Amino acid sequence: MKKLSFSLLGIIVVILSVATFLEKYDGTDFVNNHIYGAWWFSSLWMILALSSFAYMLSRKLQRNLPAFLLHFSFFLILAGALLTSLTAQHGIVHLRMNEPVSAFITNEEEHIDMPFTLTLDTFVVSYYPGTNAEADYISKFTVSSPDGGSFQEQVSMNRIFSYHGIRFYQASYDSDRQGSILTVNCDRWGIPVTYAGYFFLFAMMLWNLCSRNGYFRRVLRSGLLKRSICVLVLLGIYGLATAGNRTLTKVDATYMGQVQVLYNGRIAPLQTLAYDFTQKLTGKMAYKGNTAEQIYLGWLLFSSSWQEEPMIYVKDAVLRDVLGFKEERVSLKDFFTSQNEYRLEPYLNGEPGKLKKAAVETDEKIQLLSMLHEGELFKVFPVTLNGQTVWYAPASMLPPEISDAQWLFIRKGINLLAESVLKNDSEQVRYFISKLITYQQKNGGESLLPERKIKAERLYNHVPFATLLYRINLTVGLLAFFVFCFYLLKGRKLSCLPTVFTDIFSGVLWLSFLTLSFCLLLRGYISGRWPMGNGYETMMMMAWCILLTALIVWRRFRLMLPFGLLLSGFCLLVSSIGQMNPQITPLVPVLSSPLLSLHVSLIMMSYALFSFTFLNGLLALILNRSEANGQIEILHTLSQLFLVPALFLLGAGIFIGAIWANVSWGRYWAWDPKEVWALITFLVYAFALHTDSLRIFRKPLFFHVYMILSFLTILMTYFGVNYFLGGMHSYAG
Repeated sequence: MKKLSFSLLGIIVVILSVATFLEKYDGTDFVNNHIYGAWWFSSLWMILALSSFAYMLSRKLQRNLPAFLLHFSFFLILAGALLTSLTAQHGIVHLRMNEPVSAFITNEEEHIDMPFTLTLDTFVVSYYPGTNAEADYISKFTVSSPDGGSFQEQVSMNRIFSYHGIRFYQASYDSDRQGSILTVNCDRWGIPVTYAGYFFLFAMMLWNLCSRNGYFRRVLRSGLLKRSICVLVLLGIYGLATAGNRTLTKVDATYMGQVQVLYNGRIAPLQTLAYDFTQKLTGKMAYKGNTAEQIYLGWLLFSSSWQEEPMIYVKDAVLRDVLGFKEERVSLKDFFTSQNEYRLEPYLNGEPGKLKKAAVETDEKIQLLSMLHEGELFKVFPVTLNGQTVWYAPASMLPPEISDAQWLFIRKGINLLAESVLKNDSEQVRYFISKLITYQQKNGGESLLPERKIKAERLYNHVPFATLLYRINLTVGLLAFFVFCFYLLKGRKLSCLPTVFTDIFSGVLWLSFLTLSFCLLLRGYISGRWPMGNGYETMMMMAWCILLTALIVWRRFRLMLPFGLLLSGFCLLVSSIGQMNPQITPLVPVLSSPLLSLHVSLIMMSYALFSFTFLNGLLALILNRSEANGQIEILHTLSQLFLVPALFLLGAGIFIGAIWANVSWGRYWAWDPKEVWALITFLVYAFALHTDSLRIFRKPLFFHVYMILSFLTILMTYFGVNYFLGGMHSYAG
């Protein structure tokens, strides 16, 4: 039974991996019909469950009650999934204003009568104040019973309505906003059993962690590593030359940065828009001595004087070659021929591939300048009518209800600013800016940011937290790692290292942790949500989890000092690269749930712990060449110590995500590529916990190699899905 159970588990892992790639090329319907929804796939899981249960009984695992019940919780989850597939009905109900509906349509186009009637009263789309970013969709309706009774109810994102065993979820709405589409889920048996399995799993994971005779407590009682050291290196800062293009003075541009603007679906200081604009255009936060505000305002007011400035960053070398660009940065005019033909056009319409992707990325920079020229990136004029605030640009279609003075200020104010700059009249420039700020305070209503939030965001923009921290952490971590390896390879005792180095090293760790904590709190305060909404934020959160873990355990496991700095530095480096999105945006409605924050937090903490097992494995391979068997065994014990809570955190994160999905969409598992790869990661690492059944994991060197290879599943889950496979979860990137 042992061979059958673990072989089936391995086969399922391979099938799941292959299925995600088949979905990429053959489509979601293909894998749903031929793999995930096929009878043989369900049978495979059933055989695995039965063989595993028989093997558990043959090993008398019931004598170890926490471990037995932990495995039993998975049987409950699988049983719930089976009940859902056999008994549940899924479909939609389309409501139109004041039209009673008493049936829903299943996915198989079957009409199912409901024991009550729904009548849509109103449908509302709510927005973040002063923006066009949708905050929620709300359907309000009357529920009428056959006995004549009725009551009002509503459904919105993350707020379901359940009645007579039928659950309703907000799914979509009609373009005329006179109708609403609700997802229907009638699953009276599967959901209770599955949820029971989830909560049973959470309880058993905690019991296993605390159990005196459990795997985790046994590892915790082992003898482990003692000390390590570090060296602190300071980084140099270099200056930039000064450009001579026309724009505001640095002082005036900084003052203008306090003006509020509608950008990226929210109200933000103009400084934020200028920073994103400059970084997108040039790949840097400043250019030739000009601040981001100066560059943005220069292009806004005097675009003709900037068109020949070689500042547009073309990253791809192949694209530069085909366009004949000799430098990485070129001017706007370089993108047009003498006949005014757009030189990127042939490559934008070409065959899909690396060259087309590079052309599209470069074209985004040109379109950014076009948007600025058309006024789409200068919506600084709020107008409040009938309690509704809308932000306009000078070229926008203005409502006829506004006064002539207001119309004139919006239309012509920007020209007055440009004239004042041309005359070098800083006093008049500052006067216009103060008038604009006063106008916003008078007409912005509740959409305006409070002064303290503007100061917080300007501070956040001014300090490149991620860039500074990754440079410091990687530099210090690498030097410490090399020194640490030197001592181990020479056979020296770590206890002989001067404590001053350990004090300095831990001090850097504390400084990095506190700085990153402040950065995340600041970002959360600015956005009004937990900073876990995109790839940039989740990588920063993962770095924070790594630093926290290192601070908790470094006194007992000195290796965590260099490892904590190295791993957090790599995470912050990844968050800083151009493919991540550092912009602070409102969450789409379905993501505005506390379950999302808990789901992401637990998974990021698990990844942080798994990354320590990865580094332990690399160090073990280095030490293996010097035959330092004792140190390799210590690293083996240390990795085992991290493996248990890491796997439990990942499991909890996955299944809390399933609960969130069920609340939001009416299904707790959709076989999305990221869901599948998270499950693959969980199963792959779970093999290493079964040391009694798979004794090869008791061999330290094999265990370390397995941890290194297993980490590839995490890289695939986080990066491979976001940037290659795609799927519902790829918005995180």
